[in-house]
Amino acid sequence: MQQELVRRALSLLYKIWKKVQLLRSLADCNNGKYQLQSREYEISKAIFRLSIDLASPACLEPDVVRKSIFGQVESDFESFVLAYWEKSPNLYRRKQNTQNDDPVFAALHSAFNLGAASDAIIESFIKGLVSCPAIASDELDINSFLQEVHDLGDAIKYRQDIRVLRTQYPSDQSSRGCAMEEHFFYDGTVFLDEDAFTKKCKHAFKNGYSIALRGMEFRSEKVAAIASTLADLFGQPSVGANIYFSPASSQGLARHYDDHCVLAWQLLGCKKWMIWPNPKPLLPRLYEPFDPLDGILEDNSGRMEVLHEGDMMYIPRGYVHEAHTGLDEPHMNAYADYSLHLTLAIEVEPPFEWEGFAHIALQCWVEKQKLGGSRFDNVMAKEETCLYPLVLHVAIRLLSNNDPIFRKACMVAAKLPSSSSCTTAHLNALRSSQRSTFDEIIRNIERNCNFKGAFKSIELAVQEKNDEAFQWMSWLRHLPQGGDADLRIDFCNVLETLEELVEAFSSNPEQASVGFTGFKSRFCRCVVYEDACQSFETLLQMYRTTRSQYMRGMLALHGAHVS
Repeated sequence: MQQELVRRALSLLYKIWKKVQLLRSLADCNNGKYQLQSREYEISKAIFRLSIDLASPACLEPDVVRKSIFGQVESDFESFVLAYWEKSPNLYRRKQNTQNDDPVFAALHSAFNLGAASDAIIESFIKGLVSCPAIASDELDINSFLQEVHDLGDAIKYRQDIRVLRTQYPSDQSSRGCAMEEHFFYDGTVFLDEDAFTKKCKHAFKNGYSIALRGMEFRSEKVAAIASTLADLFGQPSVGANIYFSPASSQGLARHYDDHCVLAWQLLGCKKWMIWPNPKPLLPRLYEPFDPLDGILEDNSGRMEVLHEGDMMYIPRGYVHEAHTGLDEPHMNAYADYSLHLTLAIEVEPPFEWEGFAHIALQCWVEKQKLGGSRFDNVMAKEETCLYPLVLHVAIRLLSNNDPIFRKACMVAAKLPSSSSCTTAHLNALRSSQRSTFDEIIRNIERNCNFKGAFKSIELAVQEKNDEAFQWMSWLRHLPQGGDADLRIDFCNVLETLEELVEAFSSNPEQASVGFTGFKSRFCRCVVYEDACQSFETLLQMYRTTRSQYMRGMLALHGAHVS
């Protein structure tokens, strides 16, 4: 369909959808409500489906976003990655007289009506919101998501979409680590009456509660453009965006760390941040449980920074931090007012850590061996193309649990400026660092991956008939597997293959260990970095396509294509 025709249809459908929502809220008859609700979801899904392949308007050019965040010199981004990325915080100070010339900062300022009073600001980002239901991190078929979701376009839900909270401290300041988050609403509350909800948020704000709205990349085209550019720059599938609006002399979130890196951009007012180094050698993994912070930090060991309008702070994942508008330094009292900042969360999904790249490299190499033809009989082919690779996948996972390098983000697909005049000094340095990391990882696999530890964990899963400990490898199903069906691994239901593996190797584990060592050595000696990069980028594009489709669909439900 022609895009102009799609846009016209979307505009009409959106108006109908809003009228159906209004009728549902006014209908007295329960049967009528259910009938209208059914129609409402049909219309919202139609809006979503029509919009997923619609080209987004280029409201912010990628180079403009990059320069606005990291600096005007083209090498500034590469310098940031080499010096600070996943290593240490970094503060970007913005001169007041340059903010008006920054198109990205100006676009955000207008999007949130930041020149208005606090009530009007709250209305600017709460009016017209719909819920953004979760999509599985490794879901690569948007139609599967649409078949499973039953509340598309529904009213926003507490915690899933928004939080209204404040941090309270005990009167004894020595117990500062015992701060508690106090929420204004109950978990799971659905806000059907938008006007009543907006009124309550304004009341909460006046009583010291911060408003934290998630998923801004699904609600604002300007924020979506920034998030998409950052995802391309870092070679990741997507970047999340939240806004935090805090009243004077308050703290929203309690002291915590994140499982993703954060760029905190101060858009209005100012905020005092305290940041502590990562107390552990390993970076936290995305989606893994958080460890408690009690007693592991000293207040005076942190770094304090005050962010003013336009300033941006980079906080690596794992670095503990807290922020509040109560500036207790005498010379800062003039700034003790409400604050709004945008966070850009660079989330490194499991396939796109260096551990993920190692798994991709292994699968890519195994597939190449299949294409080359096997010189073994069928039993040996099964071991070489299915069983030994599975053991090595498990061994790599076990190694990554203790080796920090595997947790770092792989940036071989980073989309760097093509016209840089500093190619040899910066672009090549970044690309060279990625290749060096890969070489180090292969050496680690050669030295430290062993058959015994991996086989023991597999045996335990088979004995307990529970493959929960191996669910992490489900994303590997998206990598191509050729050859005979019995030489492929079902990564979504891996227990059957684990059972076959134990049966094949338990009678003579010493011989199996020797065979595994030979397989591992051939892989480490013959794996081709460029082949792995190609497979990595293909998988990344698959992830990115689905995330982009979801983003465009949600933007449409927030009225992105109304005019």
